[in-house]
Amino acid sequence: MSASNQMLAFEIYGKREHLYEIHFHSSVMGEFLNKIPGTMTTGLDLTHYEDVTGSFLDKPGDRRECAVMYDSRIKCNAGKRDAVLKKLSALAVKIDADLNDCWTFMVLKSLDNDHEVRIFQRYGSWKGLDAQENFEPRLNALFESKNEIASMEGRAFVPNRKGWLHR
Repeated sequence: MSASNQMLAFEIYGKREHLYEIHFHSSVMGEFLNKIPGTMTTGLDLTHYEDVTGSFLDKPGDRRECAVMYDSRIKCNAGKRDAVLKKLSALAVKIDADLNDCWTFMVLKSLDNDHEVRIFQRYGSWKGLDAQENFEPRLNALFESKNEIASMEGRAFVPNRKGWLHR
């Protein structure tokens, strides 16, 4: 953990105001904000998303902490986000049906702009992440979207029971 250079906290709120009016005023967040900013090279990188599809946080069964979380950010070409979201929505159904080690696959659209998409994923093992990366419907969806996607990046994070660390 001491060698990690990034941390991701993924939190879901019923309304955007709940983050700013309730969570930011909680004792836990107060403690965090008193300790952490002095160690950060940037301020809090807050982005806001709405879930589109695939919003299963856990599949039925095993409730242990996942082995890996994967965060994908997609920048769509102008006017192409809805087409990408449609393909990712169909993919989420296939992943849910066929990939048991994928515990979470949430497709999200940015509320801050009209071109970003994010996919939040959790896996029971690294093998599960590898299976999704090589899943033929995923590869097909991305190949079919190559003229609609301007860029895509992803990062794996491992849990530390306080957040998600990237190394």
